[in-house]
Amino acid sequence: MSCPGLARPVAPTVPVIPALPIALALLAGALLPVQAAMNAQLADSLESVPLAAALSYLVGSATLVALLLSRLFPAPDWRSIRTAPRWTLLAGVLGAWYVSSSTLVITTLGATMTLGLVVAGQAVAGLVMDHHGWLGLPRQRLGARGYAAVALFLAAMTLLTQAGGAR
Repeated sequence: MSCPGLARPVAPTVPVIPALPIALALLAGALLPVQAAMNAQLADSLESVPLAAALSYLVGSATLVALLLSRLFPAPDWRSIRTAPRWTLLAGVLGAWYVSSSTLVITTLGATMTLGLVVAGQAVAGLVMDHHGWLGLPRQRLGARGYAAVALFLAAMTLLTQAGGAR
């Protein structure tokens, strides 16, 4: 029953993130330890971490070329490469670093520790980048929840890095 003249309180709207991007991000994260373990097996077979990483990138590049040719995505404007900041091309170097380093350490640290440390590094770097608005990201100041998240990640990694922590 409502009373005339009394305004109803308006419930705050909570932004809802669509399920597809969340599912894709979770799948991407789930595939990282699989990729690292596959690369480690390839490196063991080839007796070379850099060669395994290069072959991984070669197969990945062929896959991306097939996607470009498939027309599942809009055609890119190839001329825009000239206007892209040159430093953005260094992302490939960072990708090569990730693939090579994870390939190298996963057999020593195991999947849990390797990817736990990768995720902790990603989360801390992401929070710092958001806080400062680095590399063109919108600035999102780190609040109490962000500091708590960093502390929890660091605590989890401390527990995992103790002798037998990942077991």
